[in-house]
Amino acid sequence: MSTRRMPPPQRRPAVKGPDPLLAQRRRGALLGMAVGNALSVPTAHRPFMAVSFPKQAEGPYLKLMGGGPHELRRGQVTEEVQLAACLGHSLRALRRYDAADALRRYRAWQPHAFDVSEPMKDVFEDCDTSGFPPLGAGRRVWLRAYRQPAGAGSLSRTAPLGVYLAGDAAARTQASLEDSALTHFDPRCQLACAAFNAAIGHAVTHGAGLKATDLITAAESGLLLAGAALGRSAADHVQEVGFAASLLREDLAAAQQEDPMLYGPELHLHRAQHAVRVAFRLAFWELLHAPSAEAALLDVVHRGGDTEAHATITGALLGAFHGEQALPEEWRRQVLDALATVKGPLWEVYHPRHLLALTQG
Repeated sequence: MSTRRMPPPQRRPAVKGPDPLLAQRRRGALLGMAVGNALSVPTAHRPFMAVSFPKQAEGPYLKLMGGGPHELRRGQVTEEVQLAACLGHSLRALRRYDAADALRRYRAWQPHAFDVSEPMKDVFEDCDTSGFPPLGAGRRVWLRAYRQPAGAGSLSRTAPLGVYLAGDAAARTQASLEDSALTHFDPRCQLACAAFNAAIGHAVTHGAGLKATDLITAAESGLLLAGAALGRSAADHVQEVGFAASLLREDLAAAQQEDPMLYGPELHLHRAQHAVRVAFRLAFWELLHAPSAEAALLDVVHRGGDTEAHATITGALLGAFHGEQALPEEWRRQVLDALATVKGPLWEVYHPRHLLALTQG
């Protein structure tokens, strides 16, 4: 009698769990923007006389202190991160980006804010009084100001898009452009957000072996994709789109030099003119030249100027590259615990801890 040989049992292919390094980077991007923002509170808009690049600026603000003109608590965040929390809530609720929902949440934040920047005030006022659709407020405000304003506000809140839409370049690009246009319509702002989120997205989707220069390449690719998309959708401003793209390419090139030329006649850390380009260039310079995420943030806050925006943006980029563990544990804890005993909307809705929900799928 013949016997049949049974085939050996098949092994199931090993199922890979989530890469812990990528989880660290996603959390790093979101916590980085929060700790950078909180660290900057006592230095915002102060004209410090810092050392020239590439030396690292030094000073007494070595930990989260709170204070500032609004007497904030240690670890408390300001407009940039509160608006990022609005964006995070919108992404989680809809599982996609929706400009109308994001703007609705930004407007709902205003009554609870202890401070609102002038660009946001202008947009909110237009939404409330112009009689035109709110989604066009950013463009109308920009046109009334003779196409000059190019603030860093939209770049300061945009990182949640880079994290949540990291794997979908087309959706991430479109969302970055649309969200910036809500409040900061200038093509420099829109393209900076798209390029920045391309770098964030690359960092949080690539594992071991990632180099800082890879994020420059990702930003350049993101800028190319966004420039084409914005050129198609903003046909009335196509020349300005092309010029804005060329300026941001210059910023990425300057960030790779020892001296990023941020104390010059055109771009200066202490002047509001070209603010989005200053913040964009500074963040990428810190990525390439600072020895750590902690060192980068300390350098940024001791250089003065709009340190709330600069440290928020730099923190997001370096947090995405280095990961959560590169941020001092005490800073992270103090940011996540701030206002826990106070409650209210600043804790329940506009607190940075809500951003971490974006890393949970």
